[in-house]
Amino acid sequence: MWRYFLPTRIFSGSGVLKSNQTVFKENGTKALVVTGRSSARLSGALDDAIEILKNLDVPYALFDEVEENPSFATVEKGGRIMEENDCDFVVAIGGGSPLDAAKAISALNKNREITCDDLYRGDSLVAFPIIAIPTTSGTGSEVTPYSILTDGNGIKKGFGMPSAFPIVSFLDAGYTLTMSREVTLATALDALSHSLEGEIVNNGYNPLVKMLSVESTGIIYRVLPRLIDRERDFALREKMQYAAMLAGMVIAHTGTTAVHAAGYPLSSFKGVKHGIANAVTMIKVFERIAQADPERIARAIEPFKDLGELEDFLDSFRVQEMAPILTEEEVQRWSELSSKASHNKKTPGDLDRDFYVELYRGLGKR
Repeated sequence: MWRYFLPTRIFSGSGVLKSNQTVFKENGTKALVVTGRSSARLSGALDDAIEILKNLDVPYALFDEVEENPSFATVEKGGRIMEENDCDFVVAIGGGSPLDAAKAISALNKNREITCDDLYRGDSLVAFPIIAIPTTSGTGSEVTPYSILTDGNGIKKGFGMPSAFPIVSFLDAGYTLTMSREVTLATALDALSHSLEGEIVNNGYNPLVKMLSVESTGIIYRVLPRLIDRERDFALREKMQYAAMLAGMVIAHTGTTAVHAAGYPLSSFKGVKHGIANAVTMIKVFERIAQADPERIARAIEPFKDLGELEDFLDSFRVQEMAPILTEEEVQRWSELSSKASHNKKTPGDLDRDFYVELYRGLGKR
């Protein structure tokens, strides 16, 4: 027995916002537009969304202060702006960080007696409707119920609940054309890690998830080497956006593995982009999983024929050169943190503290 649940309406294609603009008016009376500091403007998505809201006579407030790895403090500030302006739906524009922050802001304001810490109680809280307009191709946040935030101690923490699924997502690959080579690579590798990790957890149990994973991985395998040198190629951008969406659908049903647990400290404390952090820890984690269940890994990484080919693929983008060398204090502290992460429960193999010590000591030394 298996299940599939995706409450998000998806509109995809060039100019999709303007051809479906009445959707904005269907979900509330006043919008909070949530973005980062630059990508939404550079892509043109922010201007298009605001133009539509004005055309529809839908008032809005703008919160454009979401940083990479959004903090509790940022989310709470956005929440205050949403409350002060009496907004009743959210338009999230940007990469995973603005989309994740918007989900938390929406839930906080629908349940005004709670704090960010309360989002992690495991309760299924209600939230205001969220419209997502991604400008990167990686996190899949436009089709997941997850939000990853950074607490006051710099620790990344994720929550998920059905109400955090965007009610509508608009996918226009034109908004991804302004991504830099660095962001293109990092976000694509984030999508790849979602596709692979999700199927490791799924292990073929849900045939629809398996189908989505194989399709997503295959597209990234074929497209990324070409896209990295042809950043303005709309057709390739559209394929990568589609692959990232599929990978998001995968993890919406499975969650992720210890690859994410290992990568989070690199992003939180060293500024390594999330997808790169996943990529530099992936092979070591997958090798440990293969020791416990080699067939699971072999099935999950299709169409890569083995871990050697996957490693060669990652090496072709020189990702290991992007890994920082850690101090022994960092190794010990992060190993303790990662060994206690919930991701380990979904990851076959004994990923104890000693495993993480070995993994972190090896970074940047190839």
